[in-house]
Amino acid sequence: MASPATPERDTREQLILAAERLFAERGIGEVSLREVGAAAGQRNTSAAQYHFGNKSALIEAIFDHRMRTINEQRLQHLAEMQVERPDDELRPLLEAFIVPLATTAAGPHGYYARFLAQFSADPHHSTAWDWDTATSLRLVWRGLRRHLSHLPEATARARLRMLEHLVVHTIADHERAGPHDTAERAQPWIAELVDAAEGLLTAPTTPTS
Repeated sequence: MASPATPERDTREQLILAAERLFAERGIGEVSLREVGAAAGQRNTSAAQYHFGNKSALIEAIFDHRMRTINEQRLQHLAEMQVERPDDELRPLLEAFIVPLATTAAGPHGYYARFLAQFSADPHHSTAWDWDTATSLRLVWRGLRRHLSHLPEATARARLRMLEHLVVHTIADHERAGPHDTAERAQPWIAELVDAAEGLLTAPTTPTS
């Protein structure tokens, strides 16, 4: 017999997926909670407010829904780094950052990267990435900052911000192009993205006059 909590979990997931799609397509500020409820097929269009309370909590639920799997995959990449390759190599860190996120473009419900692109462009939203599901992201970011420690702090911050834009928007472009790639077909462009990210972080700086 199904658990009494199952219908509620199903409703929450429908709302999360509907919100992710609408936010990805139209922008976070352009979508109301009532529209999310309607898009999720809920007769009660206040369902999103009932389950999440406000838009910020719904956004966090989207992150949690997607980042659980991504976090596990990143942690696996990082563990393999320790065994197979020196942990002072830049490329394995970039692969740990990029590959788990990029493979979401090849899966069903491919809206997460476009949602991230909208989120990063919205000045009203930011996050400290201090959740349990962001453990691997914090580890990767710490490693990348270590690789940029020879640069002035402002330059390092700018490079990491450019890296974030490059990765998120490139993956979002592949999501948008559709149909979704298989994991095998996605491998070439993911490898090219890692190449570009490595070039961005290792490029020489231009002396200022």
